[in-house]
Amino acid sequence: MNSRERVIRAIERSGPDRLPLTHATLPGAFVRYGPMLDDLYRRYPSDVHNVGGATSGEYGTRIGVPSRDTWGSLWVRHTDEHKGQVVHCPLADWDALATFEPPDTSSEAIIAEVEGRLNANAGRLYTMADGDTLWQRMFYLHGYQATLEDLLLYPERCAALREMILSVMIRRVERLCQLPALDGIHYRDDWGTQQALMIRPELWRTFFKPAYARLFGLARDAGKHVWFHSDGAIAAIVPDLIEIGVQVLNPQVDAIGRERLAALCRGVVCIEADIDRQWVLPYGTPEDVRAAVRADVEAFGGPEGGYIGRGEMAGDVPWENVVALLDEITRCRTWQS
Repeated sequence: MNSRERVIRAIERSGPDRLPLTHATLPGAFVRYGPMLDDLYRRYPSDVHNVGGATSGEYGTRIGVPSRDTWGSLWVRHTDEHKGQVVHCPLADWDALATFEPPDTSSEAIIAEVEGRLNANAGRLYTMADGDTLWQRMFYLHGYQATLEDLLLYPERCAALREMILSVMIRRVERLCQLPALDGIHYRDDWGTQQALMIRPELWRTFFKPAYARLFGLARDAGKHVWFHSDGAIAAIVPDLIEIGVQVLNPQVDAIGRERLAALCRGVVCIEADIDRQWVLPYGTPEDVRAAVRADVEAFGGPEGGYIGRGEMAGDVPWENVVALLDEITRCRTWQS
């Protein structure tokens, strides 16, 4: 069984030969460990190949040096542990929206690069492309506090901004869906704080859920898997995400609670793991890390699949924990019991 088939079987719960593995790495991990991490990733390779991002510029090239993303937001990265912060929002003033020209994230050149990577992969790894971000793009362009306020004060202006971003995303997803060798499309929006959603669930359902339903439906109708990432305490909208088509959910398990999340997800959606990066990975022991993997697998996996191993590597994760995470994911067999 090759990597592609392994991931498909985990998602569709048809019995993978072992747990699939995906890599997630912040710049700080490469700064700290350099070639050692590259060598370790070769020993424990990812089963998933991301063949194309929708944007660039959010990480920049150097700490403290501003860079613009594809949409024109200006970023500054202050540490190697984060992608940076927006220091200039091109649509801070609503008047700028009328003349704003969004980027083309589905140009022939961009799609040609994706096709080249798909051809080079030749069906070995599961392939996934970035469908981009909706909510986060709104506040990257207009400002976080301003967007939260204006969802209530100026909902019609926020709706115009949402529709402009959505139209760009739809064009990209439609083009990606025409690539037969592409397996999945990955969407991403952090919706949770440590305690709850950033907005009321009712507002999320009326203002954002229909937009996600359109995006997810395009992928599902084309036979592509729908992946969705969202950090924080998002339990309130997990059933909604499943209802509108998410097949692989990448949440912060410990921010929600493993048992609570399992009650919502087990048997109905595949969980791409996020082994606790606030405590277990940076401060736990290697056995703590291994135990967290096993607990996740027991909660979300099974002989049929339903779980993909993953943990985000940052510069504060001790080397022995990096090794323990990858090793436990690739050799863990509790899901077969």
